[in-house]
Amino acid sequence: MKTIKYINTFAISLPIILALIGIIINDTTGNYFGYALFSTMLTGFLQVMLGLTLFFTNTNNKPITIYLSAVVLFFLLWYLNTNFIDYDVLNYCLFAAPPILAVYLSLIIYKKEKL
Repeated sequence: MKTIKYINTFAISLPIILALIGIIINDTTGNYFGYALFSTMLTGFLQVMLGLTLFFTNTNNKPITIYLSAVVLFFLLWYLNTNFIDYDVLNYCLFAAPPILAVYLSLIIYKKEKL
């Protein structure tokens, strides 16, 4: 469980660290901010993989099941809204979903590690 916690901490902190480096060195080209934005995709990928790992090790864990259901719902709504529905309000709601999911999985991981 400690390994999962360390991977999650790395995934969450990488975009923040890259953005802070860009601010500290006054990156006028925006390279570090671009790297920070790009690393958020890595964060999402790592968190989905951690969620799947936790699900397959504890299939009866309700919070992990809720997390994975929310991830599937996010991608399903994103696909449907892009190809069929095209509601602007749904676009704005979908922008908020990944940070909420990241915080939710982090809370699950840190609470589970204390047990």
